[in-house]
Amino acid sequence: MPLHHSSGSEDTHPMSFLGITLKNPIRGNRIKRAVGLRCEVCGCEEYLENLVVHSIIKEEEGCEQSPGSMEPFLLVLCFRCHNAIHAFDAPRSSQEELARQRPEPLRREIRRILSSVPRRYTPPDTDMEEAYIVACTSHFRFGV
Repeated sequence: MPLHHSSGSEDTHPMSFLGITLKNPIRGNRIKRAVGLRCEVCGCEEYLENLVVHSIIKEEEGCEQSPGSMEPFLLVLCFRCHNAIHAFDAPRSSQEELARQRPEPLRREIRRILSSVPRRYTPPDTDMEEAYIVACTSHFRFGV
């Protein structure tokens, strides 16, 4: 179910974890930047692409949550820590405790990021084929 509206207020419709970060990578990247591009387990600083927004709860449980309320169930992890959490089946309570240890301003910022709903984009009514033909036949392409 797409969540689009004009206001920037928190949406109360449930949204899955996939809809929060994977289907909206900009949102996931903003969360990674908010935590300072650091793994929340080991503290190592990583490139944006080397971090994962990990969901503590299962996908089905995430569908029951509003986007802004997902903050306590997300962790930003490096690949090594993310693999370890899954390999050793880290207890949910331990993962949630890590999320609770975030400073309150950071928790608010993550909730703000999760609650934001991107504006709907409508592409212009342009005939791309015609624009391509005009560009290819234009005298300006040779600087004349």
